[in-house]
Amino acid sequence: MPTMTTELIVKMVGDGADPDLAKVLASRGARAYAQVEQRLGESDYFAGDEFTAADIMMLFPLTTGRMFVPRDLAPFPNIRAYLQRIGARPAFRTAMAKADPDPDLAPMLT
Repeated sequence: MPTMTTELIVKMVGDGADPDLAKVLASRGARAYAQVEQRLGESDYFAGDEFTAADIMMLFPLTTGRMFVPRDLAPFPNIRAYLQRIGARPAFRTAMAKADPDPDLAPMLT
């Protein structure tokens, strides 16, 4: 999440951003996604086989956060499968219906 936030700030600064800094941040983001991909290849959820608060915390950067700092998930099959598992949870669907019923702001689960 910190890297994503910094990438967002660099994006907002635009051409005024230091190009070397932008490359470093992009590299950090790529490493973070690679680590997440690896972890989700080892277990169904971040803390193991059970859904925990860790999954709740990681959901924003992997879904809504991508609206602000776009990231193609095509090279990350474990992340995509994870998001599908989360999206299929009845509690998730109930929470989203209550919290944000706007269909134009549906979570990015793909």
